[in-house]
Amino acid sequence: MRGLSRALALAVLSLHPTAGAAPLPRVLIADGLAPHALARLSQGASLTDHHYSAEELARGALAEFDAVLIRSSTRLGAAAIRAGVAGRLRVIGRAGVGVDNIELRAAEEGGVWVLNTPGASTASVVELTVAHLLAAARGLQAADVGMKSGRWLKGQIRMGTKGGPKLGHELAGKKLGLLGFGRAARGVARVASTLGMAVHATSPALAAEEAAELGVQVEPTAEQLFSACSHVVVLCALNQQTTGLVDRRMIDRMPQVGADGTPCGSHLVNMARGGIVNEDDVAAALDDGQLSSYSTDVFAVEPPPPTTPLLRCEGFNGTPHIGGATFEAQARVGTQLVNAVLTVLDGGVPADGVVVRGKVIS
Repeated sequence: MRGLSRALALAVLSLHPTAGAAPLPRVLIADGLAPHALARLSQGASLTDHHYSAEELARGALAEFDAVLIRSSTRLGAAAIRAGVAGRLRVIGRAGVGVDNIELRAAEEGGVWVLNTPGASTASVVELTVAHLLAAARGLQAADVGMKSGRWLKGQIRMGTKGGPKLGHELAGKKLGLLGFGRAARGVARVASTLGMAVHATSPALAAEEAAELGVQVEPTAEQLFSACSHVVVLCALNQQTTGLVDRRMIDRMPQVGADGTPCGSHLVNMARGGIVNEDDVAAALDDGQLSSYSTDVFAVEPPPPTTPLLRCEGFNGTPHIGGATFEAQARVGTQLVNAVLTVLDGGVPADGVVVRGKVIS
């Protein structure tokens, strides 16, 4: 009888290879992922697609999952992570570059891996940055709105100081300052140089040799960067040192004349995080003409409330955090993140994208 039972069990296993095997790790998809990435992930994990509230996360919603994949919509604070670690949580995957919505210290203390996807959305962010620079230089938003409201604004769009010429300006011959010099900033530097801009940059990690290879002039401080450049792009990380860094004091330093002598005004682009720029100071500078344009893909509060002063300002150009929202970028983000998560769940170490290295899972 015992031999018959064994034979029956072996027959069942031959028909169902996974029967009796270790259960698949459970992965929560909190903010969505590209379909091809979900299909790949499902080959090595059991998936749950659900967005939990902050209260549910703090109460331990992550405890039943081995890994959670998030975007910018979900914030994982210390309480949520600790509650998850008390259960099964061992991996946090961030579909994107920024990890300021994850309490990294709590993850490190709990032995949780934090993985992101550096480089996956770089090309998309670079292209949107350059689009913002060009749109501001030529007043494209005002021209478009005017056309749609029946107004022909040729010769009436002022891009510069108040009282200046009602003309756009070329980016060629202007100085571009890059606050931060990561992957996206280096990409912007290459394109801007091709357009004829003189590129300056400041970053704690910026080596003079690396900058020289790209033809970039290093500025020792953010203050010196703003003093030198009529156009500045914010591409640094949000942390204690950079929170509120770009304020009225910085804006007032910006020259409103290009290196070529053109009265081009001063232009600020933020492609990093809203908290780096003081939005009230920017609104005031736009109102009094000290700042000619502010273009941003990020806000201190997302989406910004209707009462946000920036939204009523002439010279403001906004996009709803779409820097990495292209088909190509999302395909790369999904592939890179899923491969990294599966590698860690299998006990390995991914080649790229490790922010916090937790305990290896066996």
